[in-house]
Amino acid sequence: MKFSEFRQTPPKPDQNVFIFVCEDDFLVEESRIEWQRIFGGSWIFAKCAAKEFEEIPAGRLMDDALTPSLFAQNRAFIVTSADKLTKKRVEELSALQKVANSSLKIVLVMGARKSIDMAKAFPVIEIDALKPADVARWIVDRYKLTPEVARYLADNVGTDLYQLHSEIEKLRTYAGDARPIEWRDVDVLVLRSEQFSPFALDDAILGRDCKKAAQVIGAMLDEGVEPLIVLSRIVRVWRQLFVGKSLVGKRSAKDVAAAVLVPVWKASDFASSCKKFDWKQIAGGFRVLLFADRAFKTSTPNPEGYFDAMLWKLTG
Repeated sequence: MKFSEFRQTPPKPDQNVFIFVCEDDFLVEESRIEWQRIFGGSWIFAKCAAKEFEEIPAGRLMDDALTPSLFAQNRAFIVTSADKLTKKRVEELSALQKVANSSLKIVLVMGARKSIDMAKAFPVIEIDALKPADVARWIVDRYKLTPEVARYLADNVGTDLYQLHSEIEKLRTYAGDARPIEWRDVDVLVLRSEQFSPFALDDAILGRDCKKAAQVIGAMLDEGVEPLIVLSRIVRVWRQLFVGKSLVGKRSAKDVAAAVLVPVWKASDFASSCKKFDWKQIAGGFRVLLFADRAFKTSTPNPEGYFDAMLWKLTG
């Protein structure tokens, strides 16, 4: 379900242990307010990792569940990386689930539903992974940006809400209260490169100029742009290429450009670029980008070297 649906149709509060499957840390933090509302009354929340939670004696957890707080505030744990809990701890939590009118609630957070046994033991709330369109709507609703700027920001920064929140706060400071945030602000502040124009990377990729693309990315990295943001920019260009390729020949160059948010004055060049790539290369490019996303999120490769090799695969 979407996070908004979780708000509208929450689980029944008569359970004591819940599994909350959610990939985004920002939404996990946002869920505290919802859990407070679901449980009713007054609750003190504590957040801890699975390893830390394992160290709490089972007897103490049971005592907390059975004993109402003297301060009229019950306790609730949000346990991250809950898929790493031992089988013994899961069995202990199953016993807690049977306590009536419990003064203790536990939310087990995991990025994916990995444990079938846990899913059978406790109710599961699974939040759908965010897509760029979902993130764009979130930006519009939360920060009141225009849909066009929100989509541009989501396409370039990615779907990590903490990262987006941070970048939007920078943009707010940069733009001030005198005017709304515009596309050019994103180009100048988020996708900054003092040496190259805002469209230099897009043009290099679409022109299959591997050397120029590597130079632009090197400059962006030197100026402090995070590798994942650079990758998001490349992914956005590749999505534009995918959509443009399917429309070229069926619609005018201006219509194709409008569909993928390319400026009208670049419409003709963009349409020509789409013809330079075949479908096999575009499909293979998405696999390359997926591997890059995993690499930067799970390990620490040398960014410049990794991008150089990746660009060769995309544009070579």
